[in-house]
Amino acid sequence: MKAASAEKRHFSINQIVPVISAVIAIVFVWLGLSKYGFWHAQQGPMSGFYPTIIGIGLFLMSIVGFIFSFKDATPLFPKESWIAALSALAIIAASFLIGLIPSVGLYVILWLKWYEKYSWKTTLITFAVIMAIVIGCFVLWLHVPFPRGFILDAILK
Repeated sequence: MKAASAEKRHFSINQIVPVISAVIAIVFVWLGLSKYGFWHAQQGPMSGFYPTIIGIGLFLMSIVGFIFSFKDATPLFPKESWIAALSALAIIAASFLIGLIPSVGLYVILWLKWYEKYSWKTTLITFAVIMAIVIGCFVLWLHVPFPRGFILDAILK
């Protein structure tokens, strides 16, 4: 009797993360389809195309993650594991000030130079390629309305 109750698992972080991911995926799909638009007959993909596709993939993977989460052991969270999560929060905070694109660019430079210890040449080449892709694909082609932030709004007005 004791062994059977010891095997029974409780709802833990292993199940919470896939549930939160599913909620985020639903929000992405809803915004992509209702607010930004998915596909235009003459112009092709619209601003909500990628968020909708990524949201659908995230939702499917969160279902798979939830199903398999009951077999996993509860993870440990060392200090080094929090660096990426805290960096994401810093990007969100900085996007209110300087905008999302400059804050992501700043993050790429800081991460590659000071955390990964890459040379300035490698860091700047990677930064240039990433920014060209983001600006070319998402800003110029798909017209994704990235937040500009208080400072960028003041400069561009």
